[in-house]
Amino acid sequence: MEESIAQPMTKERLMRYRSLRMENENQLERLARMKSGEQFPEMREGDGSQHAGAGDRLTGAVLRRMEYEERIRPLIEANLREMEKIEEAISQIQDPMEREVLRLRYIDGACWKPMPWGEVALQIYGDNDDKCLRATYRLHNLALDSLKKVG
Repeated sequence: MEESIAQPMTKERLMRYRSLRMENENQLERLARMKSGEQFPEMREGDGSQHAGAGDRLTGAVLRRMEYEERIRPLIEANLREMEKIEEAISQIQDPMEREVLRLRYIDGACWKPMPWGEVALQIYGDNDDKCLRATYRLHNLALDSLKKVG
């Protein structure tokens, strides 16, 4: 999972940013649910008498969460390192419009897919007609060329 420092920053590498972010968010969400389960361990129906079962369930929930956290920590850290490398490469581009087109397309947004070109054009040029879309594509190509120079 660890990327080489000398590996060039490519469009494919930029495309991974959102997937890495989403994977981290999902893993941390799962961990939060496990922590919540520690506070409210699953109850089993019984005869109403006092048993040590609740303590056993709590201990089991804590141990499962700790094991899971230890297992996912390296993955989350590797994802964060790669995301930081991508952000750093973009920040080194001199032209602010080129930086913006890359951030909009590959980093911003709520889902794992890149922001659609029409939305990128709308954000940058205020319109998404054919003229603005072509200008967005040109700007994106310039940004990718600049990225090769800094990365």
